[in-house]
Amino acid sequence: MNATCPTCGRKLDKSHEQRKLFHALCREIGLHIGLTPGKVKEAIKADFFGLDEYRIGEKWYRAIRPSETADRAEYSQLIDFAYQWAAENCGFEINDPNSGAGAAFRDGPLE
Repeated sequence: MNATCPTCGRKLDKSHEQRKLFHALCREIGLHIGLTPGKVKEAIKADFFGLDEYRIGEKWYRAIRPSETADRAEYSQLIDFAYQWAAENCGFEINDPNSGAGAAFRDGPLE
């Protein structure tokens, strides 16, 4: 996916619709597994972006990179990863929660 302006070549920011979809996915996954959307979001972002480790004095810290720094292309990859993450870590396939296709989850083996 090329997420650059065709005229000037600058990277495009993520869209409001992308943000809504990612947060809806986190909410739906959380409802299914009994976690808050925030916890699900942290887990997905930790697996996708990784953790930064840094030291202040003698103490080490870990932080998840904020998704705010992601451009449109990387945020699309994060959304795709969230679907994969749900399948691999929770054992179910999630449908697009904005599709209006009824149930958001299909339990059972993935085909």
